[in-house]
Amino acid sequence: MRATAKKHIVTFNRILPAIIYVTWLATYYWLLEAGRYKAFIQPRLWPLLILALILLLSYTAAFISHFSGESGNGFKFEGWLQAAILLVPLIFLWAIYGQSLGSHALAKRALDTNRSFPIAGNSPPRSSPAMDGMTSSLLELMTYSEHFNGKRVAAEGMVYRGGHSDRNRFKLFRFAVVCCAADALPLVVLVKSRDAEKFNNDDWVRVEGTFCFETVNGRPVASISADSVRSLPLPPPEKRYLFF
Repeated sequence: MRATAKKHIVTFNRILPAIIYVTWLATYYWLLEAGRYKAFIQPRLWPLLILALILLLSYTAAFISHFSGESGNGFKFEGWLQAAILLVPLIFLWAIYGQSLGSHALAKRALDTNRSFPIAGNSPPRSSPAMDGMTSSLLELMTYSEHFNGKRVAAEGMVYRGGHSDRNRFKLFRFAVVCCAADALPLVVLVKSRDAEKFNNDDWVRVEGTFCFETVNGRPVASISADSVRSLPLPPPEKRYLFF
């Protein structure tokens, strides 16, 4: 019996690295497929994924060597600890995927949700393709706000009503990422619509109307006087953020 149990331990110790290695590679491919990694980091930082693969290969080689030869003849706490360390990021990834920043994060990150993202007011570059027509990017609206003043626009994002919102108004917002979700900044536009009460916090909507500025608390605030607000299906996590 003892010999059989020992044989099973040896066998399991030898196949465990392969199981974890294959799981890592499958997760790595899953992140690359359809750009799912964009739910966590800025797309321009994709070289970090190559670095992660190199580290994975190096760590796995060391892990396999730990269980090879005589080291696989019994239970080795150090080797199993390494296995646990490898599994932690996988568990964390699967646990948080699908969760993203919403109205709760907006209320926490914005000192005053009656204020919008600071208006840049810069002139758009001549090469920008979206400047001559309607846009669906809050980042473009806020970056080139003066250009869109008085023009018909379209924008997509989430609804924030807050505790004291006007019945005919809500705030349309999305988070823009510089590096990763941890440094995301809220982009907010005030929306005036007769249908405002139909929507709740974190509902995804597409707003169409005229872009303008309002004075709120003595400062200009980007605003859309909407003639159309329609619900949108929840986008996949990798498409919920905008990127600088």
